[in-house]
Amino acid sequence: MLKINFNLIDIQTLLISLVVISVAFLRIIPHIYNFSPVISLAIFGAIHFRSKIYSYLIVILSIMLSDIIINNFVYNLENSFLFFYEGFYWQYISYFLIILMSFSFKGKKIGLKNITYLCVFSSLIFFIISNFGFWLTSGMYSLTFFGLLECYIKAIPFYQGTILGLLFYTPIFFGSYYFLQKKNSAFRAEHLTY
Repeated sequence: MLKINFNLIDIQTLLISLVVISVAFLRIIPHIYNFSPVISLAIFGAIHFRSKIYSYLIVILSIMLSDIIINNFVYNLENSFLFFYEGFYWQYISYFLIILMSFSFKGKKIGLKNITYLCVFSSLIFFIISNFGFWLTSGMYSLTFFGLLECYIKAIPFYQGTILGLLFYTPIFFGSYYFLQKKNSAFRAEHLTY
């Protein structure tokens, strides 16, 4: 008879993984430009996973999987399978840096001030890197300082969606997990201070 030792299962890692994977698919729901849970997911995962490897691996793989579904079933105009969209690596560089920045908050009290800081700086990281990449590779702007400036100015409406998405989703993720920990001690983690 199969006997499972539940003490060997890290319930918090399992729960955070399920949350991250599930939330990544919220991107499929129609929304305003850049109003998505992806960056909030990167922040949440980086702080809540005990392991840095899980923070990167599970968050990035969840984003990649949702990208594959979006590229092939939501926006597929060519009827061919697409693993990555053009210029995807600029967004992924942003996610890596946001996860790295979020690591610096491990051990700090999770509160409104720190969450707001993470939201503002994460949105700026994403805005600067993704639009720099678009300017550099799209061919839509001249490869001059003024072309770069024009690219950033035209991207401001997208930035609004990014910051609004972060300010909406991030408190929901952290607040929900806070209340879950209060209700069930199995989800409480020593490395988190709410």
